[in-house]
Amino acid sequence: RDAILDYAERKFQLRNQVTDFSSMVSGGGDVLNIPKIAEETAAAKSAGSAVTYSANTDGVRQLTIDQHHYEAKRIEDIVRVQESADLFNAYAKSMGYALAKKVENFLATTLKGNTGNNTDVATDNILLPAELRGGLEKFLDSNHDYTDGETYLYVNPKVYMGLMGQGDFTEAQKRGDGVNPLVSGAVMEIYGMPVYASTDWSESGTDGTQIGTAFKKEAVYFGQQIAPRVQSAYDIDHLATSVVADVLFGAVLSHAADSTAAGIVNFLNP
Repeated sequence: RDAILDYAERKFQLRNQVTDFSSMVSGGGDVLNIPKIAEETAAAKSAGSAVTYSANTDGVRQLTIDQHHYEAKRIEDIVRVQESADLFNAYAKSMGYALAKKVENFLATTLKGNTGNNTDVATDNILLPAELRGGLEKFLDSNHDYTDGETYLYVNPKVYMGLMGQGDFTEAQKRGDGVNPLVSGAVMEIYGMPVYASTDWSESGTDGTQIGTAFKKEAVYFGQQIAPRVQSAYDIDHLATSVVADVLFGAVLSHAADSTAAGIVNFLNP
C-alpha cells in the first residue's frame, strides 16, 4: 500500500500571511528595492503665494533573494523493484515538505528579529489578557488597526493551551460571539486576530525567549524566485534515480529591526 511518512506534517500559513513580492522577482535579479513612502504633511496655502515643493526623501528596503535550500536523494533500482509502494512519490513529498518547512521557519525568525515593541509577560509561557491588550495598544500607538483581518497571532503550543484556560478568550458570555472554543478545542480568534500554535516559537522557558508574536501582513516582505520544485534524472552509473528538490527565496522586515512602527509585537518570557 502507500508508503507511510515517519513524521507529522504541519500546516503552512506564514507564507500566505506576509506581503508577497514573488511576482516581481520571478524574472530574475537577486535584490528588489522597495520604496518606503513616508507620511506627507499638508501645508497651508496663502492667497497670492506659490506652493512650496519638497524633495523626495523616501527610504528603501532591500529584499535580497539569498535563501537557496535543497534536498537530494538517490533512489536505487533495487529499492524500487523490491518495494511495492511508490517510493518515488513518497520521497518527493517528503523533500518538498522539508523545503516548505524551511520557508516557514525563516519567516518566523524574521518576525522575531524585531525588538521595537517587545512585551514581557509576568510568567513563563503564559499570556494573560491584560498582557495581550498591552501589546495590541502598541499597534494603535503606531496607527495600525489590528482588527482589519490582516493581523495574526502566533504562539508556542504551551501558550496556546494556556489561552484555552483564559475565560476572556473561551467563555461565550465574555467573547460575545457564537464561537465555543471549549467545545471545538481551538482558540480560532482573539480580539479579531486569527490565532495559531507553532513550534517555531520556543517553549524553553528561558528568559527573553519569544513565546508569541502578533504581526501585520505588511510587517514582512517576502519574495520567492523558485517555488519548491522537484527534478529527477536517471543515473546509469549507480543504476538509480537522482532526485533534487530546491527553493530560492528571501524575506526582510518592512522596517528597521528596532522600529516601533513595524507592525510587530513580540511577547517574551521575563
